[in-house]
Amino acid sequence: MPSLTYQQIYELLTTVRDERRIHANTATRVGEAMLALLAYIANAPYLRKDQADATNYLLSLLAGAVVGESGQIRLNPDGSISCKRLVVEGSAIFNELVINHQNVLEGDTYFTDKGIIENIVFLGDRQFRIELRKLYENDRVTFHTYDVLKCAMNNLDLGRTYRTSWMRVDSVDLDANSIDVTLYDNEDVPGGVNYAPEVTARMIRWGNQVDPDRQQVFFVSSKDGRFLFLQGVTQPILTDGNYAAFFGVPPQLDILKDLPLNARQPYVFARGIIYQDLIRVDYQGNPYYSPRDLGTWDSEHQYIRGYDETARGYFVDRVWWGGCLWQAAVTKPTIGREPRYNNTDWVCLLGGKNMTLEIWSTEGDAFAAGSSWNTTLMAELWNAEMQIAEAEIGRQNIVWQRISEDTAGDVAWNIQHAQGTVGLQLPVSSEADVPQPWSAKSKVNFVCSVLLPEVGTTPITADYTIIG
Repeated sequence: MPSLTYQQIYELLTTVRDERRIHANTATRVGEAMLALLAYIANAPYLRKDQADATNYLLSLLAGAVVGESGQIRLNPDGSISCKRLVVEGSAIFNELVINHQNVLEGDTYFTDKGIIENIVFLGDRQFRIELRKLYENDRVTFHTYDVLKCAMNNLDLGRTYRTSWMRVDSVDLDANSIDVTLYDNEDVPGGVNYAPEVTARMIRWGNQVDPDRQQVFFVSSKDGRFLFLQGVTQPILTDGNYAAFFGVPPQLDILKDLPLNARQPYVFARGIIYQDLIRVDYQGNPYYSPRDLGTWDSEHQYIRGYDETARGYFVDRVWWGGCLWQAAVTKPTIGREPRYNNTDWVCLLGGKNMTLEIWSTEGDAFAAGSSWNTTLMAELWNAEMQIAEAEIGRQNIVWQRISEDTAGDVAWNIQHAQGTVGLQLPVSSEADVPQPWSAKSKVNFVCSVLLPEVGTTPITADYTIIG
């Protein structure tokens, strides 16, 4: 029987239902109605649950949808899609892209003109016509004539190697979204080998042979570990002059080879730097204090070793005092306390080892035989132009020795005047401290030694001779 429409089947079944005549609904009549219903169901315009099916009309799933036995894909009523993996054969356009926690970029990321090769026609003599893929309806090629292009193709091997193609743009066809290019010779490209371009490969503008505005490119290299900005690029092979700026591990440039750089540490290189605050730190993050020479020490000035709010930087102050150059050793040296040998607020940079010891006698150095006399030997220690007091030295660091022809007497005297028992002033008398008898031409030598551990291990010495 011919196929009936939904309305015809509805009317047929309604007639069977409403029939009032006796024996009118024969088995044939009822059977034909049921067969017509089954035939309609077999070809009905409804989605099937028991076999593969399709529809040419809009399907609205108001509560969402689940794809896959385990629900690998979920179309949610709020418009979101949940899936484990998304493969886009063409281009994907996002009004907003949110990366959860972290985004990882592998290889090199360029910020310049780009294109994806859709088709390649060989024109002969290293020339090709390249059709570029349109990523959206109004997408147009942005390359210009004389652009230098770099095209990298992944080998997809275990070594993650790649082939690179270098070419120059000869002409641009905006309507066809294509470019005609010429490959560079092998000797004109990095590595010495230039490969032909391949379909699906990505190409970027590396520079331009004639247009200065198109001779720069900025890119980030995860392989080399640096941000790099190139300028004046007119060919595939770079020169030192093309490196306008970089941040990260320094490239191997002739202009850098004689500098004391650490090849594993990041550096910043640029023609100029504009900054408000410059804070230098060492490799452990400790601030570097810039030396600041403030001239002669001022007893009313507050010197620092730290951060200066006014100058907005870390400084260590230096002053000149007593013929020496001093540097602040603490955050704020005590105001009014001068820099000197035993002042721990300061450290001496110049003149600290310029120590001299002088001895003089209060009553002269010649004493007549047969007379009774007394004198005091005065030892004075000088640090450049500053005299160091005994309290600053410490008596335990001072020792006197007697030297004369009376060896036994010298030993006894030295034991009696052992180290630390006499300061910088040594009383000497004719009865107790010189060889006996004291006669004409008698002579005795007194040696003073001062040990300053901060200065060194060698004592500072001076001697004084008394004669008869």
